[in-house]
Order: sequence, then structure tokens, then C-alpha cells
Amino acid sequence: MSPITAPQHAKPVEPHACRSRRPAATVGRPPTAHPGDSSKKRENEAILCAVCGTEITRRQQATTVNGRHEHAFFNPAGIAFEIRCFRAAPGTTPRSAPSAEFTWFPGYRWQIVLCAVCHTHLGWLFSNDDSFYGLIATRLT
Repeated sequence: MSPITAPQHAKPVEPHACRSRRPAATVGRPPTAHPGDSSKKRENEAILCAVCGTEITRRQQATTVNGRHEHAFFNPAGIAFEIRCFRAAPGTTPRSAPSAEFTWFPGYRWQIVLCAVCHTHLGWLFSNDDSFYGLIATRLT
């Protein structure tokens, strides 16, 4: 199977448990920091591609969608993706044309995004009047 897998037949699941899909995506404020983790240094830490170490985004770009920073979904092939949401991911490059087919976030079109350096599939750019990146947790460090 190709490492590039588009979201298809959206079946959302809670990370580590099942849940039903919410009716529409709402992009909000960054998630609150964990207790004892409020330092500016941590907030500005780079998030890297797990394959080549390229800077993809920064922790301060984290955002919530439908009230959560992390989401998990199955595609039609049964492959589970746990994603984290970010307002910007300048270390990525789009790979596909925008599509509304099988979107995990109703009202949003998605594009596959790759690491700008090693071309590893890192997630998706979801766009509407606003946009956010859903990046695959296991492909980031």
C-alpha cells in the first residue's frame, strides 16, 4: 500500500476509543497547556518530520477543531489515523488538488500534504473559510 492515503469514507474514532462524528468542524483557540508546561520555551518548540528531522511546525501553532487538538479516524480501508491540528505547517507541501470527498470535517475540503524535504505523507490541509492542518501524530517528533 502506498504511504500516501487520502481520507476516505470518514469514520471518526476517539483516540483509543470509538465515538460519533460531530456535525461540523469548528476551529478554535490553541489547546491549553498541560499543568507545569506553560513556559514560552516549550510553546516555541519545533515539531519535526519523524523521517528526516525537517521542521514542520511549532507547538504554538497547535489549534483545536471541534473542541479537540487530537482526533482519530478510519479510512475505508480500515487504516486508523491519529491526527493533531495546527494553524500552520510551513514545512509541508500540498500533493493533491482540494477534495470534499470523504472529508473527516464536514464543510472542509482536504489536500494531502507531504514533508517539503523527504516527501513523507504527513497529513492533510483542511480548508474552508479558514484552514488547518491535520498532521499524523506518529509521523512527527
